[in-house]
Amino acid sequence: MEDRRSTHGRRQAGPSIAPMPFWSRLRSIALYPSQGAAFWTLVALTLCGLLTLLPGIGWLLSIIVALATYRYAFEILRHTANGHPGAPEYGLDLEDGAVWRMFALFFIAMFAVGMVAALIRSPMITLLMLGAVVLLLPGSVISLAIDGSLRRALNPAVPLGLATRIGWPYLAAFCLLFVIFTSSLIAAAWLNRYMPPVVSQLAVNVATTWGLFSVFHLLGYLVYQYHETLGFEPEALSMARPADPDQRLLDEAETLVRDGHTDNALETLRGAVRSRAVTLPVHELYQRLLRQSTRSDELREHSHQYLSRLIAEKQERRALAVLRDMLDHDADFVPAQIEQATVLVERARLGGQHQLTADALRAMLRKWPRSAQAGQWSLDLALLLAERFGKDAEARTILHEALQHSEDEEQRRRIQAAASALESMAGGSTVA
Repeated sequence: MEDRRSTHGRRQAGPSIAPMPFWSRLRSIALYPSQGAAFWTLVALTLCGLLTLLPGIGWLLSIIVALATYRYAFEILRHTANGHPGAPEYGLDLEDGAVWRMFALFFIAMFAVGMVAALIRSPMITLLMLGAVVLLLPGSVISLAIDGSLRRALNPAVPLGLATRIGWPYLAAFCLLFVIFTSSLIAAAWLNRYMPPVVSQLAVNVATTWGLFSVFHLLGYLVYQYHETLGFEPEALSMARPADPDQRLLDEAETLVRDGHTDNALETLRGAVRSRAVTLPVHELYQRLLRQSTRSDELREHSHQYLSRLIAEKQERRALAVLRDMLDHDADFVPAQIEQATVLVERARLGGQHQLTADALRAMLRKWPRSAQAGQWSLDLALLLAERFGKDAEARTILHEALQHSEDEEQRRRIQAAASALESMAGGSTVA
């Protein structure tokens, strides 16, 4: 999901307190419809639901109530995603077309499942198709609510990419969504069965609307919790940040870029970066312009400085993105200090970025082959290549070279054990 905000919105990004994980807020998520405007909206929609019992026009009124309910649920999602803890004020306007696009999304998704069922006539394939649609639908709804594009929401790659970037919490959130929604439907069915008609209608409306509001609040909070991963800038965080002290410098440089004077913009930023401590947005703009130029030496020099600043300010996720870009540009690039490289490699490993971990370790071994830590880097790289990428031959070569240079007996023993295991798997003799 791409953030559609301008660079002025992004440039103020900085360190912020990480939102509490959604699994630590289960009680508040379940009770969200009981607060403020959400509660009174729920009451109003529940009472309006009684109008659907009117003969003749009940079906039309049920459509209107459904549109109003989903319109407010959509507003809950967007309000929560933007970092606002309370419930949004309700408005009956449908001018932005969000709810219409959402109903279109649901209809097209179910139509696609129906077409597969009709054309293939295989219950197993139809069930798999339905499962895939249900699993990706929350991601599509999130995409639709954030950028308003039905075309992007219908592209399976968009919710799949969103789920991949979030990782296992997406599946956990999906399971929680399923539990909340299923519980509300079961409660509605039970109430409808054992209560008088009018009372049961009221109870059913409360149960289903309550579940819907909770589900959309959870979806919004998922966006808020992972806004950095998704490239989304919550409105509340943007408003809370102070103005960038280097705003005038940024405006001047961006004006020069828009006017086609990129070299002048680089000169302006270079003078500031080399003469004083500038803010991270200035480093970010300078880095981006250098990547677009052919000044490789200057890009490498500034990347060392930029990474040092990011690590010092605990912006390790952004530091990993810079490291990935630099390794794509120059396979031998490493941070300025061994300690910095070690921190980033460990962060990449813990984050499951295996390709980045392997590329960084290769570069570190080329840069510092005589380091006391080189044996451990070789062992880590070899195991990663063998276990994650199936490159046993390269892993064995790396271990051979490590054995030749390592002087630490304990380290040599562990390298020898790993080499012997790889040799036995390959059916060859152990490393001498």
